[in-house]
Amino acid sequence: MRDNTRPSRRRLAASPGSVVANRTDADAGWQNEIDACQGAVDISAHYGVPVIAEHWSCGGSQFPREGSTITLTGAASGAFRVGPVTAVLNVATDTADNVPRGFDLLYQTCRNGSSATMTFTALTRIG
Repeated sequence: MRDNTRPSRRRLAASPGSVVANRTDADAGWQNEIDACQGAVDISAHYGVPVIAEHWSCGGSQFPREGSTITLTGAASGAFRVGPVTAVLNVATDTADNVPRGFDLLYQTCRNGSSATMTFTALTRIG
């Protein structure tokens, strides 16, 4: 069972478009690491494209919105501008082939905790 009582490690600023989050993300992994709720996990090896993932209940619901900038440390280090949701996939019907291609990095979370609404948000490297 997941421990959803841990406080978020992200610091949010008041104004959109500014640097709104500094995050330390977990190392590479897959479902066990995502379930540990220790930050976003680099799952690029599974999808074959650069992707970090986090459960909705472990921080995905609080992820900065489009137009914000974030600084990541850990497996996917750098400064990124948050772009739009580029795809909403269903784990029951879609495959890794459906994951969007051509982005610097994607942030994946299951909207409202539902694997039927697995969102992929574009992150564009700016530093």
